[in-house]
Amino acid sequence: MDPEKILIWNVRGLNSSARQNSVRELVSSSRADIVCVQETKLTEVPRRTLLSMLGSDFSNFLVLPSLGASGGILVAWKHHLGSTGLNRIDDHSISVQFCTQEGQAWWLTCVYGPQSSEEKVQFLQELRNVRAACLGPWIIAGDFNLIYKAEDKNNSNLNRAMMGRFRRTIDDLSLKEIPLHGRKYTWSNQQNIPTLVKLDRVMCSTDWEDLFPNVLLQSSASEVSDHCPLLLGLRDNRSGKRRFHFESFWPKLDGFQEAVQEAWNSVPALECPFQALDRKLKATAKRLQSWSDSRVGHVNSQLALAREVLHRLEIAQDARSLSLSENWLKNKLKKHSLGLASLKRTIARLRSRVSWLKEGDANTKLFHMHARHRKRKNFVARLVADNQVFTGHNEKAILMDQFFSNLLGVSIDRDCSVNLEAVGVPTFDLAALDLPFLEKEVWETVKLLPSDKAPGPDGFTGGFYKACWSIIKGDIMAAVSAVWSRRFAQFNRLNTAYITLIPKKEGADQVKDFRPISLVHSFAKLITKLLANRLAGRLNEMISPIQSAFIKGRFIQDNYMLVQQTARLLHRRRQAHLLLKLDITKAFDSVSWPFLIEVLQRMGFGQIWRDILCGLLATSSTQVMVNGFPGKHIVHRQGLRQGDPLSPMLFILVMDVLGRMVTAAEGAGLLQPLATRSVHHRVSMYADDVVLFLRPAAEDIATIVDILHLFGEASGLHNNAQKSNVYPIRCDESDIAVVQGLLPCGISSFPCKYLGLPLTLRKITKDQAQPIIDKFANQLPGWKADLMTRAGRTVQVRFVLTGMLIYLAMAIDLPTYITKAIDKIRRGFLWRGRKEINGGHCLVSWSKVCRPLDLGGLGISSIMELSWALRMRWLWLQKTEPNRPWSSLTIRVPDKVQAFFSMAMQTEVGNGANTLFWKDRWLQGQRVADIAPRLLQVVPKRKINTRTVQEAITGRAWMSDIRGALSVGAIVDYLHLWNLLLTAELRPNVEDKHIFRLAANGKYSAKSAYEGLFIGSIPFEPYERIWRTWAPPKCRFFMWLVAQKRCWTADRLAKRGLDHPDSCPLCEQESETIDHLLVSCVFSRECWFLLLRQFGLHNLSPQPENDSFLDWWRTISEMAAGQMKMGINSLVLLGAWILWKHRNQCVFEGGSPSVAAVLEQVGEERRLWEMAGAKGLIFLAANLPHG
Repeated sequence: MDPEKILIWNVRGLNSSARQNSVRELVSSSRADIVCVQETKLTEVPRRTLLSMLGSDFSNFLVLPSLGASGGILVAWKHHLGSTGLNRIDDHSISVQFCTQEGQAWWLTCVYGPQSSEEKVQFLQELRNVRAACLGPWIIAGDFNLIYKAEDKNNSNLNRAMMGRFRRTIDDLSLKEIPLHGRKYTWSNQQNIPTLVKLDRVMCSTDWEDLFPNVLLQSSASEVSDHCPLLLGLRDNRSGKRRFHFESFWPKLDGFQEAVQEAWNSVPALECPFQALDRKLKATAKRLQSWSDSRVGHVNSQLALAREVLHRLEIAQDARSLSLSENWLKNKLKKHSLGLASLKRTIARLRSRVSWLKEGDANTKLFHMHARHRKRKNFVARLVADNQVFTGHNEKAILMDQFFSNLLGVSIDRDCSVNLEAVGVPTFDLAALDLPFLEKEVWETVKLLPSDKAPGPDGFTGGFYKACWSIIKGDIMAAVSAVWSRRFAQFNRLNTAYITLIPKKEGADQVKDFRPISLVHSFAKLITKLLANRLAGRLNEMISPIQSAFIKGRFIQDNYMLVQQTARLLHRRRQAHLLLKLDITKAFDSVSWPFLIEVLQRMGFGQIWRDILCGLLATSSTQVMVNGFPGKHIVHRQGLRQGDPLSPMLFILVMDVLGRMVTAAEGAGLLQPLATRSVHHRVSMYADDVVLFLRPAAEDIATIVDILHLFGEASGLHNNAQKSNVYPIRCDESDIAVVQGLLPCGISSFPCKYLGLPLTLRKITKDQAQPIIDKFANQLPGWKADLMTRAGRTVQVRFVLTGMLIYLAMAIDLPTYITKAIDKIRRGFLWRGRKEINGGHCLVSWSKVCRPLDLGGLGISSIMELSWALRMRWLWLQKTEPNRPWSSLTIRVPDKVQAFFSMAMQTEVGNGANTLFWKDRWLQGQRVADIAPRLLQVVPKRKINTRTVQEAITGRAWMSDIRGALSVGAIVDYLHLWNLLLTAELRPNVEDKHIFRLAANGKYSAKSAYEGLFIGSIPFEPYERIWRTWAPPKCRFFMWLVAQKRCWTADRLAKRGLDHPDSCPLCEQESETIDHLLVSCVFSRECWFLLLRQFGLHNLSPQPENDSFLDWWRTISEMAAGQMKMGINSLVLLGAWILWKHRNQCVFEGGSPSVAAVLEQVGEERRLWEMAGAKGLIFLAANLPHG
């Protein structure tokens, strides 16, 4: 039998009966099959003591004696698991081998890490030694006395060097941590202000996770130890039966359209379009499920069967020649196996939600791991309510249903409302929103629906609507027309949703700790998308600039920049202020429908639009999904769904009222002005993340409290005082006392986090940077790299991490130590799948890797250059969009960024109001600072930074900026400038036009700025042939290494002093280089001649004078055009790839060079490439010479 539970606990000594009793009670209550106890403090454990403590079932055990009263490990397991002959005991660990019911061996290692740094280094080496001896599936658990992330400790007293060593060990051993449910830390020093650390953990190899995919790690309480016990359930993480889910690959299969047509038309006509559509969708779902079972079936079984038949044919071929029919079957099965393998990877990728990686860039196992991790992370193991712990599914489902029924299914009466006109809510002409929906608009909206997102209760995604539009559009348009006509009878059939629960934090165990995300019915999502598309184009003018969420053209970093620069400016002013961070309780779920309609009516939304919205709200219902099982239907009475496209827009319309209320109070003199006029906005909003700046005066605080209360009562959006925080800026004790007396929220100090970024009053410190570095490292664990090709790792580094970098670098100046740490992580992951490596493992220098593809790199962004390009955005927006909420504040950027931006910018002056006279490039394509540099030296910096062209030219005010006596050189500059200004004319009715000269359209973009930083670099000649040619990514990556001459051929091995062949493994005549191997070798030339002759291209084969592979490739590529050129390039890539593989087979597997084998492998691979879409090869094959 397989074990069900494993108990892991640092008990802090078994040398007392109290602790032994605690162990016995925990083993009994948890029903553990394996017990791993650390720090026994016993030099020996008598069998009688063990059986008394654990029970008679635990007849097998191993003991690592303590050293005096320090250390000691006990591993015991029940007799039904058997006694194993394989085990080992090391200085700090015990390892035991077990077997599954199917006979698969796996290892369990229990550890107790030492205390001293020197011993910790030895301990980490011990883990490597254990892994080298314990091969196969492996799990390691216990008290490591180490952490590898800053978040594993509740203070900043960190040993970063040891953290790095531990992380490297984890990555090198390809371990992944099993997440702990229920708590964040496992050890406490038991002080009044405790230090909390996660010292105890469980990690496993990916193949162990394959054996036990449904594990669940939980904690328990302990009265006798400062460590909490961990209980690992090996079969606990089960979820509900898989429901119907439209698969995006179905439309590519034969018979799909016919199956949909048959099912859709099988439903008789009905008068109600909603009822008809509901029945047709259900009939189609049922038909597609049965069609898929028969058409696709069980992929793994089909694949195994095909491979078994192939294997038997290959065995037969060893003894005799295959018949024509057998050869036909063999080729057919190979193609069928390829299709099944591709389908298997596609299904795995869809389940994993890994959209950034193509199937060919990673092992299918990676996608399974991602899906499994997501499932385990989101699993609701237990819930705590009223000081009781609930673990049964029914109990958890009842708690969830009750909570959301009280939240969504109850309408709370309002005692007051807001005079929207008085607080400045504007009115707009929105008549266009009420126009009927036309088929063209609906189809354009359908095309925008995501194809691979999780579906709602009906199981259909946007992919179904797109693939079957010609079949379903009649019924869809009938239902859409009924919506516009506001006939909502039976619309509730199509307006259902599932709520899926995402934990907001580690160890979530209360209902409020989960974020509800609605998976809405596909048709309801289509309707809300139609409404959202119409509204999206008007939001920018309707919503105050302080709100950046869900509005095209606005960015989350705008809010961060506003808050950061305001806080720092107020801090520099040395006057007392407060930064108030608000937390809105259950924001989306608490919106009052009457208040929402009042806001819409005030803003100019027509009757049709409002009626449609009312119909959508009134007919909506939800079921809460708990571990895959849907609960009872909850009919909505308030709130907005987090999951449909329209709800976020409606939410920010409501939240905008709060911002306008604060602004109105400030305008009425109810709030004191801030200490500087440069701050034009005291409120920042990103969805429900609200920050307010105010004075620490009792009147101001009382006003804000009253505004929040009134807004909460009217809108349903109440401030959660317990989760809100005040951050004093230059406040003394008396100011703090005022705050404490009036604001019932926590008082904290800087630094803090805002919108996921560190918010500081000074430069970011290393302590504050460590979580950032950890976040990057967590995205690139070693186990993940082992399941990806180098090309796949490149994609991970290029796209996933670059997105994180953009968010970070756009907001803050990254210190050098952060960029170096992140680069070390990226470099190690790319080349070896590890966090850190030395230079010898890097085939190409990192500076070259971080160059654009057309300049010889891999297109991985250089952090420094990317940071500079992103920071230019603020300078550009200050020039072109002066209405941004932060534009009145000074944005400091590095001098190099400012200089490059000044070089890249040019201004065509209109009225001159938005162009700086002394600094900007506006006068005949030059800056006045460059025209008259000596004169600039006698102009005050304040004037340089503020004087506009309009002000300067009017009445020649620029002359008044000059201070002090002028040198001869300054006088010369003065006269020269005077003459140039005679030609300058202002156009009063024309705005200044700013041009970013590095962009073709004259508008800044991060891409154009980044590329501009590489101007003058030498182009990479084979760029087009390598990166624009159809080939699998791993083959193009190999060819890039060829172009860099960084393949491990004999010449490079010899330079490194490594073992290498004395001569070319293929011809055994000359020394091996990459050029010799691919083009000069007589063996390779024969292969190229015979390969090209198949296509009538033998005249292109390499000649004796061709000694450079890239030169030969360029020559023959330039001799063709169009599809022929594409085909030749793909063929060369394919041939070089197979030659390299054949060479490696000869070197590492003892094979013999064989031209016939190379040609056969090229032929098989070519057919696979053609099936996968290599159009150039298809063209060559279609034009094969006759005979």
